[in-house]
Amino acid sequence: MCNAVPVYEAKNRLPFFIHLAEKEGPVPIMRRNEEVAYIISKEDYDDLKQSKPKEKSLLEELQESRREYGLEDDDFDYTEYFDSLRDRNYFGRPESEHIFDDFE
Repeated sequence: MCNAVPVYEAKNRLPFFIHLAEKEGPVPIMRRNEEVAYIISKEDYDDLKQSKPKEKSLLEELQESRREYGLEDDDFDYTEYFDSLRDRNYFGRPESEHIFDDFE
């Protein structure tokens, strides 16, 4: 790997740095004395892409947690349970479905 290259120099000599990345590996690009990017060859990029583990979706994480805790066969009706917890007499208005119904 070579020394970091300022952005303005990478912009002015991009073909040179692309060839350098293909031959010697990633070329770091710096802005205000801090590395902010890299120019890498397609081969290096493909290697990185293949080695990166696939991220799980939220649903996959949830399903995995349910299996881990033995809940995959859980047939409990959560909707009915949470509906039973909801207080229909909110603010002492038993006839009202919503607190703003009186303002129509």
